[in-house]
Amino acid sequence: MTRPAMRMCARCHRTTSRPVLVHEVHAATGPGFNVYACPACADHYAPMTDPLELPETPRRRSRLTLRVYKVSAEGAVTEDRGEVEVLAGGRTGPVPRTSAYPPCGCPHCRTQ
Repeated sequence: MTRPAMRMCARCHRTTSRPVLVHEVHAATGPGFNVYACPACADHYAPMTDPLELPETPRRRSRLTLRVYKVSAEGAVTEDRGEVEVLAGGRTGPVPRTSAYPPCGCPHCRTQ
């Protein structure tokens, strides 16, 4: 005769003869343990994940695109100087000082 499995519910702390495995705790230095719940409380736990399953591919980082224009006194675009893409959360170097991205030519910046 087999004895029924008796486990304590991790949520309501009552003993149940119909335990549901809701979580496996893995330990790096020794054996892990299982967490059980009664059938009524088992629905409150998220489904278990497989630790050997590959994680989902990370979402793409946000991008910010800056468009650089040369504008006339009337506000019309006279020259498109290109684009600079910046990834959010990443480190980017300073904008290169080339003919595509010259330093500012306003009176304030010229004196510095």
